[in-house]
Amino acid sequence: MFFNILTYFISILAIEMIFRAAAGFDLYFMTIIRVILYTLAISTLLGYLTSLLNSKYAKWIRFTIILVIAIYAFVELEFKNFLDNYYSFSAVSDGAGRISEYVITFIRDAKWYYWCVFIIPLLDLIFDIIDKRDIKTSFKWYGLVSSFILSGLLIIVSYFSLGISNTAIDLKDVYARFNNNDLLIDKLGLDHFLARDIVALFIEPDNSLDIIITTDEPEVTPTETTDTIKIIDDTRLKEDMQNETDETIRTIDQYILAQSGQIEENEHTNEFKDYNFIYVLVESFDYMAIDEELTPTLYKMMNEGYWFKEHYTPKYSCTTGESEFIANASLVPYNDVCTPNEVPDNAYPEALANLFKNAGYDTYSFHNWYDQYYDRRVEHASFGFDAYYNYEDLDIKEIQGWQSDLALVEEAIPYFIDSDRFFSFIISSSMHWPYDESSTLGDKYLEEIDKVHPDYPTDVKRYLSKSMEFDKAMEYLIDTLEENGKLDDTIICLYSDHNPFKLLEDTIAAHSPLMDRTTTYGISKTPFIMYNPNLEATVFEEVNSTFDQVPTIANMFGLNYDPRLYIGKDIFLDESLVIFPNSDWITKDGIYLSASNTFIPLDKELSQAEIDKINTEVRNAFSVSYAIMDTDYFSKCSYLGDPSFK
Repeated sequence: MFFNILTYFISILAIEMIFRAAAGFDLYFMTIIRVILYTLAISTLLGYLTSLLNSKYAKWIRFTIILVIAIYAFVELEFKNFLDNYYSFSAVSDGAGRISEYVITFIRDAKWYYWCVFIIPLLDLIFDIIDKRDIKTSFKWYGLVSSFILSGLLIIVSYFSLGISNTAIDLKDVYARFNNNDLLIDKLGLDHFLARDIVALFIEPDNSLDIIITTDEPEVTPTETTDTIKIIDDTRLKEDMQNETDETIRTIDQYILAQSGQIEENEHTNEFKDYNFIYVLVESFDYMAIDEELTPTLYKMMNEGYWFKEHYTPKYSCTTGESEFIANASLVPYNDVCTPNEVPDNAYPEALANLFKNAGYDTYSFHNWYDQYYDRRVEHASFGFDAYYNYEDLDIKEIQGWQSDLALVEEAIPYFIDSDRFFSFIISSSMHWPYDESSTLGDKYLEEIDKVHPDYPTDVKRYLSKSMEFDKAMEYLIDTLEENGKLDDTIICLYSDHNPFKLLEDTIAAHSPLMDRTTTYGISKTPFIMYNPNLEATVFEEVNSTFDQVPTIANMFGLNYDPRLYIGKDIFLDESLVIFPNSDWITKDGIYLSASNTFIPLDKELSQAEIDKINTEVRNAFSVSYAIMDTDYFSKCSYLGDPSFK
């Protein structure tokens, strides 16, 4: 029995250590102790139970269990590599849907050292073939009870050790809520995370609202609206809160009311008032795509327009769908499921399209593929778009690989060009991976690229080829707007959903001459550009992210909005907080890494009290966003999206 337990322990712990090394996790003392305790617990239980069986069966069961754990470790590693997040069973249907057509690529593109996890079941199999001993143990009730008690005690100790951590984030709270896969796998270990994930399938994680409401008063709190300051009239919200019986709704009300209800104008307020707006989500838009010779339109738009140089794109569970959600609603998406598919029909009166609609704009959205991954037709109606057109509605010729953005723009323009004032949201796809496979757009401009960058790797050339197609789409858009007399009063805004998948970070950094990508989270820096031919070329240095786009655009276009409804802030306030799904964050002062409780100063060092305050803000951002989505909060107070002022 003890030999069987030891074999389980060594095998499972070895897979865990290989996984941690491949994942790049640090080996913190308490984490290793926690992993050892939990591994010993499950090894004791499995070892005793299987030793009661016939020796041959016991060995095959042990091999199967170890093989399953190795497969699980491999899939988690490649999921992180493939989609930049670890999966949980609650979200596996979404994840499987996103990679089902790329299974061969998923397996083929795994880094070589991921396969090392299979060394352990292979060694176990070889050992079982060589080992001829009979390991069967006679059943004794006290042996079974002792095994359960010992395993239970070890698991309890492992759980309570969560209170001893090098992170400032309460791991017990994260464990109960099960809302941070990266942090939990790092701090719990793979097998403990797997067990917690299985339990979460049957016992709902703790979704109770946990918001710390601060009572800090704004430095300036005028009681009435002035020429430069708007004061939101909260009379109705306060009345609703007093009459509300749902405690979660009341807490959200209190949270909103605790924020400053004043909107102070800045030099960019109303700058684009009454302009048309074309908002473009550019698939896999990266600084690699901006090349003076190959993509001259993108180069011009960045260097002759507004370039937000310190812009970050955090990658949440469903990447493109979540970035689209954030850039329209400015809420933190769910971390374990695909938000656009989870709550597509919620009310979003604060969403950008609804703000423009309230201002008298016609609102449209366009995409050049089916709604294969996200329920956009429902979600976009909730956002406030009058009409949504995808591949089924547009006359776009299907080609090998992802479809042409030039064809998308050509098809989309006639729908909005004659509107007096329009807001058009265009979701591109040309630059979508893979880049290591031949495709119509990936190969289309290779000869031209060879003349400029003959030494570039083939996958980078294919990415650039796809970028050139998008560049031509922007060239056509600008030319057509000018021909129709619309260019001068139209703002074109480009932003990215994520950096190119499946290109190594070193490759991206080596082929991004316009931006240093080697810094912490440097790979998450993506272009955010606003263009109009009459703008004075400006580079903005304020730290910001996708979360900040809605309130910034609302301010610049002079829209009626309530800044308290957004996780992001107007970029020009220089108060933005970049929030990553693992609870890391970035401000103008520096970068905080939650797993190690490490602050990397960019501008100045922060005290622990200042770090704790921002951690509270990050925690609130997750809690409030989830509560708003869980309760469909805005359906009960839609007037907040179009506030009245004192």
